[in-house]
Amino acid sequence: MTKLIRAMAKPGFSWPICHEAKAGEPGRQEYADCPEGSKVGYSERGKEGNRRVPDQCVKTVNVCKSRFNGQADKNGLTIPVRRAGRDSDNGSDSCTKEISSMRPRRADPWYFDIPNDQGVKQRHWFNLNL
Repeated sequence: MTKLIRAMAKPGFSWPICHEAKAGEPGRQEYADCPEGSKVGYSERGKEGNRRVPDQCVKTVNVCKSRFNGQADKNGLTIPVRRAGRDSDNGSDSCTKEISSMRPRRADPWYFDIPNDQGVKQRHWFNLNL
């Protein structure tokens, strides 16, 4: 690994490719997937509004509560109550809020996609840190 990392630092380095494995060059994904129910978000924007690094997980939650505090009506049904008014400028419900958290980083951010015996590519993760 030490030799490989030294070679990578030199100008003109290109990954050695094993044509027999049909793996090609490695890929890199620094961040892990966001938890289910969340989507990828960005903490910063660059020039001209371009997004920079996908380092956030964003989840939309309903922050409104029933006026009955979970109590049932006479028919046994809980009645959710929408807060008065909608945000008329953008049509969004005032009961929703986006909560963001830091997106987890992968311990092994590098990968090769290598076909198995049936020809289906499988991802194999690795790390170059010593």
